[in-house]
Amino acid sequence: MRMRALPVVTAMAAATFLGAAASPAQAGTGLLLAVQINDFQDWGNFNQDPVDHPGSGQDVPGDAIRACDFTLDGWGVTVWLDVNRNGTWDRTATTSGHLADYCSPWKTGNLTEQTRVTLKACNTKAGYTPRNCKEGDTVA
Repeated sequence: MRMRALPVVTAMAAATFLGAAASPAQAGTGLLLAVQINDFQDWGNFNQDPVDHPGSGQDVPGDAIRACDFTLDGWGVTVWLDVNRNGTWDRTATTSGHLADYCSPWKTGNLTEQTRVTLKACNTKAGYTPRNCKEGDTVA
């Protein structure tokens, strides 16, 4: 009986993980939005509120974005934040100039609570049109 339950539990855990990875999820005290591109190998993050992990070196500032590139393809990742979703990109983070297996530093700036934002992530390379672009919306 136990052996039959294992595949069901495993499938449920995988679905829960994939669902959390594709949509906003609570992370510490803030909302973390991940926009994943390039078959989930690259992504951009927006963190709503500061998350403090004392002693871990993983302190995350609030209202911050970053770009992460984990594909060895010669393309970087650029992430843009549109505050108030008015079509103007207000903040940018990029992995440009770095080899893969790299996340940019967090680019931060305080936003009024409940401000609507759009996060856009693309693979980018100098002289080429951005590709694999995806967007996600949330609130600060």
